[in-house]
Amino acid sequence: MAARLSCVVWFVLACASLWYASYRLARREDAQPVVFVFGGEAQPRDYGRMLADVALLLFLGTVGVVLRLHLTTVDAAAMAFICFGLFAAAFALDRPWQGATLLGLAVAGVALSRGPTAGLWTLLALGTAFVLTQEGHRRWLGALLVVAIAAAAVAVWPLGAQAGAPRSPLYFEAWRNWARSTAALAGRVDLVWMARNLPWATWPLWPFAGWALYAWRHGLGRPHLLIPLLTAALLLLFTFFTQPISDGVLMPLVPPLAILAAFGAVTLRRGSENTIDWFAIVVFTFLALVVWAYFIAAQTGTPPKMAASMRRLSGDFDAPLTILPLGVAALATIAWLALVIWRILLRPPMLWRGAMLAAGGATMLWLLLATLILPYFNHNRSYTVLARDVAARARQIAGDKACIQAHRLQPGHRALFAFYGPIRFGRDVDGEPCPLALHRDSQRTALDDEPPLGQWTLVWEGNWPARADETLRLYRRAVR
Repeated sequence: MAARLSCVVWFVLACASLWYASYRLARREDAQPVVFVFGGEAQPRDYGRMLADVALLLFLGTVGVVLRLHLTTVDAAAMAFICFGLFAAAFALDRPWQGATLLGLAVAGVALSRGPTAGLWTLLALGTAFVLTQEGHRRWLGALLVVAIAAAAVAVWPLGAQAGAPRSPLYFEAWRNWARSTAALAGRVDLVWMARNLPWATWPLWPFAGWALYAWRHGLGRPHLLIPLLTAALLLLFTFFTQPISDGVLMPLVPPLAILAAFGAVTLRRGSENTIDWFAIVVFTFLALVVWAYFIAAQTGTPPKMAASMRRLSGDFDAPLTILPLGVAALATIAWLALVIWRILLRPPMLWRGAMLAAGGATMLWLLLATLILPYFNHNRSYTVLARDVAARARQIAGDKACIQAHRLQPGHRALFAFYGPIRFGRDVDGEPCPLALHRDSQRTALDDEPPLGQWTLVWEGNWPARADETLRLYRRAVR
């Protein structure tokens, strides 16, 4: 639970940093809209708040954010530090030295969460934006301060680890090897994957961001556009020089694109705004109906085809009908319908209404999936049942305190079995070797087919429901 709550902390930091970064950029004089002859234009403070609201709502409505930030991974921390770095670059426009200090801490956070390669690219992106938006000797002295602060903050971890655990050279060697392996040129398969997934991961930001580049094409050198544009461009270039390519690698692109999208959204004409509003209403309402239809089919068996699809997803699992998740899903749907009615009947003039519809629709859809469909996904993909079966068999054979040797198990597998079992992995107890060994054999490769070294007897075999091509085998050591 503590690990899950950490994602909430990073999410709050990301949202706050993105809002204040957008606000500081939008309230600048060169970011203001056209001044009317007879007055009536928004004040810089009000305009900055409005645009920051749009940026945050678009960020919350982004598909990639909805899909990734609920996972207990490092992606939430990396995105939060990117947002914090954008705020630091915007803050440096008014206070260079304080901004440079915060920028160094942001770069260090990315390096500590995503590795040195990601940290160097972040330093290149945000550091270049800092240098190009400063004047005189402050740009180079500030850049040196950014590098010094980042290096000092990153060094705290290895120095502290070395002082606390001096016998850990193998760990640092493994970390260096991993860091070197991530710095690799993307191949053809990676490029195809990016072309297929990048538009969805950054939807609906990239259409607004592209329009911003066109609408502000004569002022791309201004800080409110240069900082997010340069950051997004260099972070996109970073994805071509990293391995492996995944959704998490694309997430740092979202914060700068959200700021650009906000500047693009406020320049749209009324007809375009209405089209985008109706697109969000139609798409999210349709998806909500689909989720409810599949849930009802799973509970009642009607319509038969949808019920068959749910059975293929979860097998013989019959999710209990509980009041709390059903109530949350109903309230989310009612709130979405109220938001749609507010848009249709009142026709609000606020510029952030389209972003509000995107954020509201994404939030509603996430709540429906989490409350109605997630139990079926969990039954198919969770390691809970499998880990408990292994643990029960191990206790039956060797007792409650016996250790199990992990053979061909990834660290993630060991963590899941240790948590859900609970299973205690180790090499020996009181000098005696572990009596059991858990082996993972994947049919996709022949490199993990051999059993553990020594004399072993197979005592249990099972599969993870989501991967029929993976077999888990429990072995008992032969008694001499």
